[in-house]
Amino acid sequence: MAELRELMPLSRAMIKHKLLLPLILFLVHCGSSDKENSSSNEPPSGSFAPTFTVSGFDPRCEYIAVPEIYPPPYEGQELSCRTSNRLFYLYLPKDYSEIEAAFPAMFSLHGYTSTAETNINYTDFQKLADAENFIVIYPQGLVHEIKGGTHWNIDEIGPGNSVNSIAFLESVLDWAGENFNVDLKRFYSAGMSNGGFMSYHLACNISSKIAAVASVTGAMSSFTYDNCSAQPTSVLQIHGAEDTVVPYAGSLSASGVGFIGIDNVMDFWARNNNCDLEPTIFSIPDISGDGQGGSHKVFSNCANGVSVELYLLDGMGHEWPGKYERYGGSDAFDITSAEVIWSFFNQFNIDGRM
Repeated sequence: MAELRELMPLSRAMIKHKLLLPLILFLVHCGSSDKENSSSNEPPSGSFAPTFTVSGFDPRCEYIAVPEIYPPPYEGQELSCRTSNRLFYLYLPKDYSEIEAAFPAMFSLHGYTSTAETNINYTDFQKLADAENFIVIYPQGLVHEIKGGTHWNIDEIGPGNSVNSIAFLESVLDWAGENFNVDLKRFYSAGMSNGGFMSYHLACNISSKIAAVASVTGAMSSFTYDNCSAQPTSVLQIHGAEDTVVPYAGSLSASGVGFIGIDNVMDFWARNNNCDLEPTIFSIPDISGDGQGGSHKVFSNCANGVSVELYLLDGMGHEWPGKYERYGGSDAFDITSAEVIWSFFNQFNIDGRM
């Protein structure tokens, strides 16, 4: 199977981040740090304090400053939460303590070999969460027992890959619902590359808890595809026509190991959701001025009003379309992923279209 790496434009700041990566991975693997051994790792006090009531899953959280590599103008609260050797970050929007209604929430999952902190920096969900009032959770994947890179297990659990990513993420989801003001009918999952694969894997395995998923440069593993059992679920795919890491056409070996082509992924969900099998196709205008746009396919008339949608961007490789100011760049393509994803999620709950 191709390595599902997150490829981002490099700058001196990114190089600095890469130098920090071994330390981050060490902390993820060992589950210990100076902060963790200090009294500052006690649950925070005040209106945000979690109560830790979920049996068998007892993360300890502390408020932290937003990552210092690319200081963003976010106004909400970011928590670093750790249990045993598992780590995740939780972002509460700035008006969390002022609103009584339950907040929708979502996972943002990093790609293969990457980190939650890297995902925080390029996705830009936190700024949008402040404006739209939703909670974002950034979990950290574990190191693959054979390949060595941080990952989400999208294949059968067995020798050499005993990580149960579904159990971990479902525990985080349940814990967040118990300890924060989360609308569990409106919990979503988005991811880049391997994180996109994992979002589909969640939809196939815990579809009663995942209202919609979005995959950016991911797909479905052959294992997920062959073993998927899901209620009607809204899915969004964003992909680059020039992606060579997760090719649009897919990659299957003679033994069936690999991942499914994007057209087949869309067809699978259109059939699963009882949608019209012929999509309506809209053109994506060339906003960036590079002479290339793309297409937006929408499979309509689905069960429960759910939707299946594909953004295919001309000229794009294995990248997250959006604004890269913190990476020394600008608008790279013709959509902003965070905005497209949240606009899509915001139409649905676990029962379908709201």
